[in-house]
Parts: sequence; C-alpha cells; structure tokens
Amino acid sequence: MNDGVLEERIRKEGFKGEARRQAPMREITSFKIGGPADLILFPQDLEDLQVLITLFRREGIEYLVLGNGTNLLVSDKGVRDPLISLSEGFKEIKTEGTKIRAEGGVGLPQLLHFCAENALGGMEPLAGIPGTVGGGIRMNAGSWGVEMEDLLSSVTVMGHLGQIRWLEKEKLVFSYRGIDLPAEEIILQGEFTLQKGEREEIKARMEDFLRRRRETQPFALPSAGSIFKNPQGISAGKLIEGVGLKGFRLGDAMISPLHANFIVNLGTARAKDVLRLMDLIEERVYQERGVKLEREVVIIGEPNVAE
Repeated sequence: MNDGVLEERIRKEGFKGEARRQAPMREITSFKIGGPADLILFPQDLEDLQVLITLFRREGIEYLVLGNGTNLLVSDKGVRDPLISLSEGFKEIKTEGTKIRAEGGVGLPQLLHFCAENALGGMEPLAGIPGTVGGGIRMNAGSWGVEMEDLLSSVTVMGHLGQIRWLEKEKLVFSYRGIDLPAEEIILQGEFTLQKGEREEIKARMEDFLRRRRETQPFALPSAGSIFKNPQGISAGKLIEGVGLKGFRLGDAMISPLHANFIVNLGTARAKDVLRLMDLIEERVYQERGVKLEREVVIIGEPNVAE
C-alpha cells in the first residue's frame, strides 16, 4: 500500500492529525541524517492514535513510534514503514502537589523548565538531555547518577489493540537504559514524584548540570547522543578513547574529539559512514580490550547495515 493510499484510508477512519509524505528525516532527527520517510503521522489525541493502531493491526501494517528524533540514526535510503510521532499532540503537563503528570510528547527540556517554575526538585541532573518523556522513559534516560526510574511513580501506555492501561512503578522492571515494556506499547504519560524546593535553587542546579554537560559533550554539532551504553563499571567513551579512535573521521561523520562516545555530523554525514564508524569502534574495543559494546542509538530504515 503506497503512502497516498494509506493516508486516504487513515482519513476515512477519522484521523484528524497532520500527515507528511516523503519527509526528509535529516530535517527531523537530531543527527541531521537520513533519507525520506514515506509517511509520518502526528496524532492530535488518543482517538487519533487509536485510529492508527486499530487500522495498522487490522491491515497487518508494521509501524514505528518516534519521539523528537533524538537517539536515532535513519538509513540513507529512508523508512518505508509509517512513523507515528507524539511530538505535536501529546504535550500536556499537569501538577498536583509534588506530583507531575507529563504526556509522552512533552520534551524533556520543557518538563525540566516546568519543574523549575513550579519549584519541584529532583530532575536537575537530567538537564540537557534531549528527547521526549515517552522516549526518556522507554530508554530509562539518566545522568549524574539519576535515572527515570528514580523519579517515576507510574506510566500510562496504549497496547497494540488500542487499549489503555495504567502501571504503577512496582509493576515496572527497569534496566540500564531500558524498561521491560513490549515494543508495541506506546507510552502515553509518565507520573513523577518530586520534592518541593526553592525555585531559584532548582534553576541554579539545573544550570550547573547543563554547564557540566556542555563542557564534556559536543553540543555544538548534530549527534544522536551516546552511541554505546556504558559497560558495567567503565565508560564507553574511555574505552573508545583508549583504543585511539577519538577524533577518527569517515566523510563528515567523526568520533567527537570532546567525548569519544559521541559521533558528530560535521555537515553532510551519511548514515553508512556512521555505521562504519560504529562497526570499527566495536571491533577495535573488542580486539584490544575484550569488551563487547552494546549500541544505545536506535537504527531504523533500510538497509540497517554499513555498505
């Protein structure tokens, strides 16, 4: 089913949100890399999302869910499966005492700003992490010893049948940069339990963590954040630096001279060059340090291998 026919079917089912055909993923992802996506859909609300999930299941159509396009490497040849983005619909934040409920499409920087303005502390170490609430929960995002699991009290998800369920933290199993939820379940909302504090003190802590991040990570160039997960007890960046790859470059894709666990786009980097760098890193670190690195960046599109 081509993208035009599929969009027409979706509209007939009652979908109200925006649809973009042949959308250049380099304009959507933080890496600024990737060919066109055949169709990206931006549901306005729960009803829109249920329309999509129900239709795709009925027709046997594979789909992918996006946040803000951070932590993502898209193939140079683009993506054929339809993409669903919550970034233009699910953006409500509510507070009740020391609890905050944020929908999956809320940007993490926006959430931290909301916390500071409402004098709620606890999230300050996450300052500077891009992406959305849904993506942050899915990846159990963390920094400076604080992870999403430390702050979450519950999540609301939509299953592959369009059904909605609420899960308390006690029913969730977290891991390093992950959560044990089926891939087809979409995170609609996270509830966070924070602590009351002083607005200016919270803002000052956020600024301090943001300053430290800017001093140690390549904020000035497009990237997808950390490329590899840190093996237990050791930094992936230190391992990569230790095998002499810091600053190594293929085309416009370069292992950052500032932090070796970042690959940056110097301007016109291609996905295949990033993949080659990743393969090189994995091979060199395993050969010289005996450590198998696990990828943190999510790779989508076709083909998903270095050419």
